[in-house]
Amino acid sequence: MTTLRSFFEKNGHRLWEGKHLGNCNFMITRLENYSDFSTRSLNEIKATDIYDFMDHLTDQGLTDSTINRYLACFSVFFSLAVEHEVIVAAPKVRWKKSKPSRPRFFTEDELTALVAFLSKSKNPWMVDFVALGVNTGMRLGEILSINDDRPKKTVGIVSPCGDFITLKHTKNGDERIVPLNEPAKQALKNLDMKPSGPYTHRRFYDTWNDARDELARNDEHYVFHVLRHTCATRLAMEFNVDSITLGRILGHRSPQTTAKYVHTQPASLKAIMSKLDSKLPASMAV
Repeated sequence: MTTLRSFFEKNGHRLWEGKHLGNCNFMITRLENYSDFSTRSLNEIKATDIYDFMDHLTDQGLTDSTINRYLACFSVFFSLAVEHEVIVAAPKVRWKKSKPSRPRFFTEDELTALVAFLSKSKNPWMVDFVALGVNTGMRLGEILSINDDRPKKTVGIVSPCGDFITLKHTKNGDERIVPLNEPAKQALKNLDMKPSGPYTHRRFYDTWNDARDELARNDEHYVFHVLRHTCATRLAMEFNVDSITLGRILGHRSPQTTAKYVHTQPASLKAIMSKLDSKLPASMAV
């Protein structure tokens, strides 16, 4: 009998590699552990079962966009099972309509509260992850890749002078050089130059979820990736970094992608508009 687990163990590597293989393994395992799916033959899992699992994920608090990532994984998984003639047809499931993400960045007060919470948690090293995120704009996976010798896609190499990190094999495939300011350098030193050292998926996300429950309950957008948005917003709104330079720092090919990371701050807009004061003819001054 071919089960979810046996088919994945034999064929998972044909579909994914590296981080994606690990992520899809997690998703398949979660499906496998739902109801009696671990003991069912693969051809006994129907669309109604997938819908039940989707409802379960919703009850667990997962967003529609996250559930759609599960469905994307299952879609290629079951399609391969059809190609291998293990099943006759893949379960056909409608994807969820994802709501557009709400613009989000961390304010200074939110960052202060987050650092204070993490400092007193069981995993205070996460403060240095926050410092790296907000001072470099790097993704969590990119931070974890720094000086990490485990097999993976993205590789982060610190320059001999210690002022830059070169990221190879990034999300869009381009090589990227990330400058390190003094807070970022210190955070990296605090982590013994290897952020993956103290990190485990469970410790990190359990602690982050505790912080969200304490500081921003029910805010599904209170996630680590917001630090990347915060970095971009501060560079653009507070330091007037142009979009081309900002895109290079973040590793974006498209200006449209970079624009999504910059969120307007009322105080910054007020300061910008106040510059018009000196441009008005004296006769127009109020």
